[in-house]
Amino acid sequence: MKQLLLLVAFFATLSTQAQLTTLPSGGNKRAIVGERVGLTDITISYSRPGVKGREGKIWGQLIPAGYTDQGFGSSKATPWRAGANENTTFECSTDIKVNGKALPAGKYGLFVAYGADESTLIFSKNSTSWGSFYYDDKEDALRITTKPVATDKSTEWLKYEFSNQTESAATVNLIWEKLDIPFTIETDVVANQLASFRR
Repeated sequence: MKQLLLLVAFFATLSTQAQLTTLPSGGNKRAIVGERVGLTDITISYSRPGVKGREGKIWGQLIPAGYTDQGFGSSKATPWRAGANENTTFECSTDIKVNGKALPAGKYGLFVAYGADESTLIFSKNSTSWGSFYYDDKEDALRITTKPVATDKSTEWLKYEFSNQTESAATVNLIWEKLDIPFTIETDVVANQLASFRR
């Protein structure tokens, strides 16, 4: 019996190691980008899809406009998961404002309902589901709108960047192919400082 248990433990260990060393499907590598804005740590974790020769076929085609039924999971009106594979997550260590609207400290699933003239960014309280197949608008913490901006240069691998940084604010840019979807983050440095002193 003892030998059988050791054998089971051995194969379970091999299985776990195999899962940890397997490359992601489709070459969509995981990435994490973060910045401290004021006294607030902002972290975005996502998978990076590539254009892979599909120039002109990403926005409005591969990434459909608005909401779509992907034919899998429980969601029949699904926004894009703002990356590849599992949920893109957005985490803030303190309360912030996104495009002027309040978002409490926490970890969120980040989704985009793409539109050429106006896109909707969705911060969902559910940050752990697989992609957007199980997206539920009842779990939305915040929705904002933003205007996508065409870029001159093509970006092969989706990326997030921080720009226009000040002591208490920054712009987050979702950049892929020839499009930039920006949104602004503002922090209350004085309130965060006072809360830190009280702690």
